[in-house]
Amino acid sequence: MEHVRSVAVGVWVEAGSRHEPEGRIGMSHLIEHLVFKGTETRTAEAIARTMDSVGGQMDAFTTKEHTCFYVQVLDEHLPLAVDLLTDILLHPVFDAEELEREKSVVLQEIKMVEDTPDDLVHDLFAAQLWEGHPLGRPILGTREAVNGYDRAAVLTHFGEEYVPPRIMIAVAGNVTHDRVVDLFGRGFDGFTRAVTPRTDTPPLMKAGVNIVHKPLEQVHVIMGFPGLHHSAPERYALFVLNDVIGGSMSSRLFQEVRERQGLVYAIHSGVQAYVDTGTLYIYAASDAPNFSKVLKSILKELREIKKSGVTEEELRRSKDHLKGSLMLSLESTSSRMNRLAKHEMHLGSFLTIDAMLAAIDVVRHEEVQALVTDLLDEDRLVLTTLGPLDRRNLPRELHR
Repeated sequence: MEHVRSVAVGVWVEAGSRHEPEGRIGMSHLIEHLVFKGTETRTAEAIARTMDSVGGQMDAFTTKEHTCFYVQVLDEHLPLAVDLLTDILLHPVFDAEELEREKSVVLQEIKMVEDTPDDLVHDLFAAQLWEGHPLGRPILGTREAVNGYDRAAVLTHFGEEYVPPRIMIAVAGNVTHDRVVDLFGRGFDGFTRAVTPRTDTPPLMKAGVNIVHKPLEQVHVIMGFPGLHHSAPERYALFVLNDVIGGSMSSRLFQEVRERQGLVYAIHSGVQAYVDTGTLYIYAASDAPNFSKVLKSILKELREIKKSGVTEEELRRSKDHLKGSLMLSLESTSSRMNRLAKHEMHLGSFLTIDAMLAAIDVVRHEEVQALVTDLLDEDRLVLTTLGPLDRRNLPRELHR
């Protein structure tokens, strides 16, 4: 990206919450925090000051399938970015006192999620959808688990999971491939660690209704259906279908439930994809008296799509929306870096912008309609609610 002056650098580790054994729930997220708390040559304050001194940004995030440590700086400061990233991953000290402080920080983060219903309902939904599988666990872990970790447990997990074969580097911005290889080659020189084998099993989706009572102003709901895994050939057709259902302001659910009926402020659909499974979901929030109307309206729209199909106008509009959103997102170096990494991890190769635009363009009406038939199966529906709801407020067909 020669037209920009910045560079985004990400070190991606295939270590997420789904890879944690039963006794290490939330460990990946805790380690994400801890590596910034000091290395053999830098204190936590020194790491922060070094990045602030060049006006850069340094952060990390944990998902169910990976952890990413990233830096965004001016292109002239790329060597510093690489030095910091390799330092925190090769030489973290995991100081015992810092560990206790950071455990307290993570516990506050867990409490914050518990006080944020539109976040909490997603954790409850995952726990119901993937019951008994690591995908169903919260990324942050539980209070009991986090409280119980000591330095030895952190060192063991870090040594087993943060190994070269599970690490990938993605960079986007005003930089050349050779320069990146040279800098990281020197930064990771001598980094060798054996891989500990894992046992990954695909999850089974469990249909049903879960009503969680909590004194809130609104009832938050997620309605989920089967989805597709990361590399499924039909994924672009699913992106189009999601856009039609609730992925944009012109979508069926947004227009009907919010704009025409005024029953909600927030309603949308989304796609969650993993290496071996996925889900298509709908989220909405409404006060208890209107909740039954909201659910009935959502089900009515989904049944109408199954009965009459997606229109040609909806197909064209959704394709245009997806292509426009894609093009706008690629103006950001950090977005490009994220896309590079995900393509490599999920597909094993990088798709050009033209290839992605073409993949959207060639989605056929029949492909979208086939997904409607295959995925929008009410017998496989998963419903999670959080708030002041009585089961009697559910539509009769959802009394399970």
